[in-house]
Amino acid sequence: MRVLLPLLWLLSACTLTLEAVYPGHGITGLRTQDTYCTAGNTRLDFAFDLEGRLDGLELLFLPEGFAPHQARPGERYALLAPIHAGRVQGFLEVTPEGEVLAVSLTSPGSLSLGPQGIIVEPLPHRRLWLRGYTGGLRGPYVRAANPVRPESSPHCDPTW
Repeated sequence: MRVLLPLLWLLSACTLTLEAVYPGHGITGLRTQDTYCTAGNTRLDFAFDLEGRLDGLELLFLPEGFAPHQARPGERYALLAPIHAGRVQGFLEVTPEGEVLAVSLTSPGSLSLGPQGIIVEPLPHRRLWLRGYTGGLRGPYVRAANPVRPESSPHCDPTW
């Protein structure tokens, strides 16, 4: 008993910390089509590779040269739905003025949202940024590899 008492006293001075780590995610290879139409609405295609799983996705369609922390509330769009690993493809429906009319993800699952009325300033060059959410934790911002330039031709067809 005398040996056990000092051991209990030493063990009480020790602290055991357990940290639960929620599985992470990784967004890589984000690309968009190169142009959008200034004469009418454009279905702006994008794609990226997802490692892991997301509970939600934040999309920012910003003027070129702006960083995510400079985004105004109207330049952000959030999707709250599970998105599974693999090649994710989708599109933003945007007006010539930069208003986002809809967002759709077409794979690996299907998610589509109707008009949300997000308005952004009509500056010529723009870039798409994404940030994923998993278990309430935000991942890093991921910038599209290419900017989106305006196309003023009346026969504009910027499909991928």
